[in-house]
Amino acid sequence: MFRRMLAMNILLLGVLVVACSVLRNSPPLPTVESIVASTPLSAPVSTVAPTATSQAMPAAISPTHAAVQSASSTRPINWITNHNPLAQPNVAKPVVGVPFIDPVFKTSLVRLGDARLQKIPGIFPDYSKRQAWNADESLLLLRTGDGNALLYDGSTYQFNQTLDEVGGEDVFWHPANPSLLYYNPDNTLYAYNVATGERKKIFTFSDYAFANTRGEGNLSRDGRWYALVGQLYSNATGTSFKDLLVFDLATNQIASRLALPHALADFDWVSISPLGNYVVVDYATDQSARFNGVEVYDRNFKFLWQKPLGAGHSDLAMDANGNEVLVMDVYDANQNVTFVKKYRLSDGAETPLLDFSAYFDSHISCRNEQRAGWCFVSTFDYVERLTDDAQTWLPFEDEVFALKLDGSGDVERIAHHHSRRYSPTTPDSDRSNYFAEPHATVSRRGDRMVLGSNWRENVADEMSVDAYVIEWR
Repeated sequence: MFRRMLAMNILLLGVLVVACSVLRNSPPLPTVESIVASTPLSAPVSTVAPTATSQAMPAAISPTHAAVQSASSTRPINWITNHNPLAQPNVAKPVVGVPFIDPVFKTSLVRLGDARLQKIPGIFPDYSKRQAWNADESLLLLRTGDGNALLYDGSTYQFNQTLDEVGGEDVFWHPANPSLLYYNPDNTLYAYNVATGERKKIFTFSDYAFANTRGEGNLSRDGRWYALVGQLYSNATGTSFKDLLVFDLATNQIASRLALPHALADFDWVSISPLGNYVVVDYATDQSARFNGVEVYDRNFKFLWQKPLGAGHSDLAMDANGNEVLVMDVYDANQNVTFVKKYRLSDGAETPLLDFSAYFDSHISCRNEQRAGWCFVSTFDYVERLTDDAQTWLPFEDEVFALKLDGSGDVERIAHHHSRRYSPTTPDSDRSNYFAEPHATVSRRGDRMVLGSNWRENVADEMSVDAYVIEWR
């Protein structure tokens, strides 16, 4: 929710004029098959000619090939698997492009750029629930605080280009075509070919001012299904939520629709499930009545189950048994702890996975499609913990770790992220740097992550946030 308030208003304003221009000059609606066919999977995405925009970012903020290659060389990791407190050491911010070995976990971190040098309001992954790497991991997509989409080489991390017209709350890589991005700046879905620069309009949801997932949903893994919420807007009443939709990208048609109650005041996000069998909605409340909490429907909006889970952070995944699941952090006021739990989408069956202190919050990334049965969690100190020290350090605090989805509590602890959103000088949501939440995002293969960190320096300044890749492949 904070992500939309702080980031997506900028994105929407920034792309609206450009998007309108594209709309006026759009060709007749193509099918998704024609777009994919026009861009073979073998398209030379790594040889995209630099644009004038890409030349504006100096090489000084991009790592050298030699440095990054040395960071990603194969070496075994002896994972720390206990649940003990492991304090984050105070170490100097890594030099851009020079591999840094985490002194506690022994994984390799590479800082990809220097936003302050460029006077950019932060460089970071879009969100933990959004895949940053394309289908073959040859490209990496990052965002900036002023709404730009930045394209990098997915292996060397060399800056490629700025995708000026790509933005909005929904920006997805196509799950199979490494050259194709989908984006939806308002109520119109576009496809953009990063290899050729070709841009095509897919569909306009003309009944709504905005139609998207509210920034946290994804396409199904076959690229066919897209669940979204149609929204109306007026200056007098603001945003209202009208309909839930499932869109079929194979036919370019709305496949199913569910009208929402007119009095609906809360809505966080909606997404299709990984296999496209379910629609999951988080209404951001902790009540048990219909259209509250988390609700799950089948793809035709047959209601299946509801739980009063509030507005925790979450992601959708496949577990090792092939079940489509929701992985979500849930605060328990009676115990004053936060639980990470798994909910099977077919019937709502619940599996507790881990619990940790309520003094910090977390984000969850299940984008590791090729490593089923695990999710990846990044924690960060919350407003109740404005200071910390080694003596009072808590288990999993300011940390990135893998968590097994079978209820065993098994973890593989990956790195400290050295980022701080809340502090004595940034004590609340209105006076803090949202982009300093790490939003760690795991790769499709599950062997590296990208996150944003201010390294606890200039914590109130958006320009202090740089992107880091952690590797253990």
